[in-house]
Amino acid sequence: MPEYINNLETVSATVTVLIDNTIMEFIPDSAIIKRLSGPGKNFISEHGFAALIETGGKRVLVDTGATGIALEHNLGLLGLDSGDIDAIFLSHGHRDHTGGLPHIGGRIIAHPDSFLERYLTPNENTSYDITSPALDPDTHTVEYHRGPVELAPGVITTGEVPRAHEWEELRIFRIKREGALEDDRVMDDQGVVINTSQGLTILAGCSHAGIINTIEQAIKLTGIEKIYCVIGGFHLIGPGEAKIERTIAGFKRLGVQKIVPIHCTGFEAIKRISQEMPNEFEYCTTGCSISL
Repeated sequence: MPEYINNLETVSATVTVLIDNTIMEFIPDSAIIKRLSGPGKNFISEHGFAALIETGGKRVLVDTGATGIALEHNLGLLGLDSGDIDAIFLSHGHRDHTGGLPHIGGRIIAHPDSFLERYLTPNENTSYDITSPALDPDTHTVEYHRGPVELAPGVITTGEVPRAHEWEELRIFRIKREGALEDDRVMDDQGVVINTSQGLTILAGCSHAGIINTIEQAIKLTGIEKIYCVIGGFHLIGPGEAKIERTIAGFKRLGVQKIVPIHCTGFEAIKRISQEMPNEFEYCTTGCSISL
């Protein structure tokens, strides 16, 4: 796929958040969000992320959560299983996004780094193994791509995201290449771009590349500068809190109309976005369906 994508089809789509760190019921729907979880249809949450994109008769699963338990349960509440999914796209290769893979088969689209050995190292004395589970050749077919890929009409991946704004990067990860551990810039971190009549929607799993960098990559790829909605984890928690104000300033500069912060965005960042951009902020947890 070329770097600049001409005439990306304009589509209507629904994004359902299958897995987020939290769940909250009995909250009124908004103009774009319908809350599916409730009595008799209780979605479950875990630390992780997964979302289902539906458009033009296609279903694309973005990430799988951490364990597969929430994924299977919540897909079941929608009357779906792996046979109903056209493709699985992995935003990056960390276990809270890939851990559900043993519970769902099918066509997988991923970056070549997605299944390398990886660690979260928040400080010099702490290390957590966040390596993705191994694929099953009997149930998984994988395609590796560094560049953009069309997932469905009007829906593409960003490919590797240039780190134009270095302040967005957090150097808290390690990766093993050829038997040696090295600093991990998480170059496999990618977003999904949906072209709608209102403008672009960008779906990000964790935004390790930086959510502003990711939005700007979407603009560069499509030539479309109107940003309607940004959904996902923005990694503004912990050491990422230092980026909150610059990220909000970036949203304002880019004219983002709707902001749906979830997963690793963190309480403080969600609070600040809701205060500083109240008209753009949308509250969302597991079981929210977003109409685009």
